Amino acid sequence: MKSYSPSEVRVVGIFGHRHSGKTSLVEGALYNAKATKALGSVDGNDQTLEIDQVALERHTTMQTNVGFVEWDGTRIQFIDTPGDANFWGATNRALQVVDAGLVTIAAPDGVEPVALRAMQTLTERGAPFAIFVTKLDKEGADFAATVADIKAEAGRDAVALAIPIGVGPDFKGVVSLLTQKAYIPDGDKTKEVDIPGDLAGDVSAAREQLFDAVAAADDDLAEKYLDTGALTEEELARGLKAAFVKGQLVPVLAGNPLANVGSRVLLDVIRAIFPSPLDRPAIKGHGDAARTQPVERIPSPDGPLVAQVFRTFYDPFAGMLTYVRIFSGKIHAAADVYNATESTADRPSHMYLPLGGVKAGVEIKDATVGDVVVLTKLKVTGTGDTLTAKDDPTYLAPFDEPEALLNFGISAADKKVEEKMASLIAKLVDEDPSLRFARDAESKETILGGLGQPHVDYVIERLKRQQIEVELREPKVPYRETLRNAVREVEGKQKKQTGGSGQYAVCFLNVEPLPRGSGIVFEDEIVGGAIPRNFIPSVEKGVRDALKRGPLSGNEVVDLKIGLYDGKYHRVDSSDMAFQIAARKAIRAAFASKTARTILLEPHMILDITCPAEDVGDVMGDLNSRRARVSSMTTEGRRGRITATVPMNEILRYTNVLKSITSGRGSFHMHFASYEEAPPDIQQQVAAAYKGGGEEDDD
Repeated sequence: MKSYSPSEVRVVGIFGHRHSGKTSLVEGALYNAKATKALGSVDGNDQTLEIDQVALERHTTMQTNVGFVEWDGTRIQFIDTPGDANFWGATNRALQVVDAGLVTIAAPDGVEPVALRAMQTLTERGAPFAIFVTKLDKEGADFAATVADIKAEAGRDAVALAIPIGVGPDFKGVVSLLTQKAYIPDGDKTKEVDIPGDLAGDVSAAREQLFDAVAAADDDLAEKYLDTGALTEEELARGLKAAFVKGQLVPVLAGNPLANVGSRVLLDVIRAIFPSPLDRPAIKGHGDAARTQPVERIPSPDGPLVAQVFRTFYDPFAGMLTYVRIFSGKIHAAADVYNATESTADRPSHMYLPLGGVKAGVEIKDATVGDVVVLTKLKVTGTGDTLTAKDDPTYLAPFDEPEALLNFGISAADKKVEEKMASLIAKLVDEDPSLRFARDAESKETILGGLGQPHVDYVIERLKRQQIEVELREPKVPYRETLRNAVREVEGKQKKQTGGSGQYAVCFLNVEPLPRGSGIVFEDEIVGGAIPRNFIPSVEKGVRDALKRGPLSGNEVVDLKIGLYDGKYHRVDSSDMAFQIAARKAIRAAFASKTARTILLEPHMILDITCPAEDVGDVMGDLNSRRARVSSMTTEGRRGRITATVPMNEILRYTNVLKSITSGRGSFHMHFASYEEAPPDIQQQVAAAYKGGGEEDDD
């Protein structure tokens, strides 16, 4: 294989909503560039880049897949990403390591949530992106309307570099505005022909818009264009690339990936205007493990090594595969690399330019800036880790993983394989850190969490393939308890004599409610030595221990002020433990008081929902049935956005609900808002379900 300098390399991420044609587009590019001998198909389970058997069987991309082509003196490295929001963690990691993005948008559907989110993330990173409009052969396709939507959503000028020859049932191919040639289907490829005569006017108008957009992005070109009314093809290409790399323009391409129409034009555009790794700004990190010394590393083969792991996958034949993007410096095969994240060296056995996995990839000895490689059999390196030069290290920030939105209690159906289950899930979390797997200290449950039901189901399927069956339960909602009214002068007394030293302690407490979010405040109000100073911490410990488990639901008690104002002790029989027990009894007495009125607090979450405009009414109706308080609702173009505060108990499976309402085209983010008093019926249900409310035996 030809050796490529960094200036001849392109690292392109393919992003977009599911079923918008991402994987088919990549397969077409691979086939046209003769990287594959046959055109791969999602439905045919023969995608070139997919290495996960579960994903193959489910006909959907669940992790990032990597491949490359050689095209007209350029090596283009593609990172194909999931289009399902349930696997956004993998997509987000890819967004952080590519030099530019290509976002697929299906013409009949417009700009959908994952595509919009990818565009926003690329914009935040300062990475340029182009758009490929797909499914132009479908009913309802409208290329001009889709370009208008892109302009509105991207917040910058969008300009066509290719236009369709017909749309819907009349779709016959595409015209490249750069080559001024038409490309029409020819078996499973396309052939280059002259532009149809009846399309000459449309092509001329589109070319004029392209010249206008390029000139508007460059003062020198604008001046010449105004003076002469024309630009040379070389000036157009140079100005277009400069405007694209700076993020001033969003180029728009067109085609039908399923029929391999448009991918050939795409390869020409990527080679001509997409940035090389050397065109990208310096990567920012820190020069020390404490992250107190900011550093910037320019993309140079001669600089210190800076690389980041964006995917790991255990292949049953090749072992652990570690996918790495190099930002600076070089990696040599079979030589140690320093893992700054783990503060230790690691050594790969081999290094490949992957074509999916390593079986079809190309083994290489050296890799440098811009290369996306897979290292085999690393021992300690995981997803998100930084590989760097030990003598001049760079510490990159870990990927910002999304919060798990759907959580389950999990246990092995056969308790004998519980440990094996935990070990395998831990490995899957290493592969995909957006999964959650932890022991909940409050509920005492082992929790498996993901971004949605398909994300969790993927883990379950991987476990089944290792002969591990599991049981899932909805996790306990973390309710809290507090008192509505103050309770004063409650006594807690521990008196026990069994021969020898006894136990004696008395404490008197005032208990009063505090505003939400105040926590527990303990105040020592003892005067005159009624309780010796060395026993005051014992009382506080007993109070806090007692408040870990409220009488109504067994959940933690919050937002109370506990004032210790009096007590009694014995010189011989008083002890640390005696005062802890007395304090616990005082707290129980407070909650048992007829005037106290224990209340249940439920967690409320803020939901930020994006959905098609036509589904806003149905989403609003569903939210109202879930005791939601809607704070804002807007529609813009084809999209609607709703922000609401909803009790957690009402949205434990909201990913499934929103998917059903919006036919999979809605998405949401969720974060904690506050604790609020639960309605009486909820309090009664929770109290009735609580089976562990018996008092501890302090004697």
